[in-house]
Amino acid sequence: MGKIHSKKSNSNTKKNRPRKESFRLWMDSHKLLGFFLVFGLILGIGLGVTLVFKLLPIPLPYRDINYSFPIYINIFCLVYRLFDYWFLDLTRTRMTIKRYADLFFYLNSIGLIVHLFIGIGGKNGKGLLPSLLSLDHRYIWFPIATYLIFFSLASIITLVMNYIEKKRSQS
Repeated sequence: MGKIHSKKSNSNTKKNRPRKESFRLWMDSHKLLGFFLVFGLILGIGLGVTLVFKLLPIPLPYRDINYSFPIYINIFCLVYRLFDYWFLDLTRTRMTIKRYADLFFYLNSIGLIVHLFIGIGGKNGKGLLPSLLSLDHRYIWFPIATYLIFFSLASIITLVMNYIEKKRSQS
């Protein structure tokens, strides 16, 4: 009689378990399949962003990866961060708009400085992403503006959320 009762309570916990938790448990027990799922998702997001980027009315010189990298990486992080929160975030901390904006705050502040002055070097000193200052000066405004727009949006969101939290704590 006790075994029947434990089966019922076990089936009830399976029914009550959220889908997000079930997916996490499945990912933990099938690590290789989970790796290929996440890897496929990253490739899918990358290809999707590339296709969307080709459809946008951006002039040809700006489509070069040296100039389009900031918008590409920001759109990629925008989509991946949502997936990460819904399926992979194991910390179980509550996602807030401020926490979501922090990624773009740091990504664009550090990214602008590195991309503008240093670039991202490759093997044998060949640059994967050369310094913006070494590129054609007629086109470098586009990546700089992209970094600044995403940085500004993240900063404004952070300031507004801090203001709202401050108002809530005062009342």
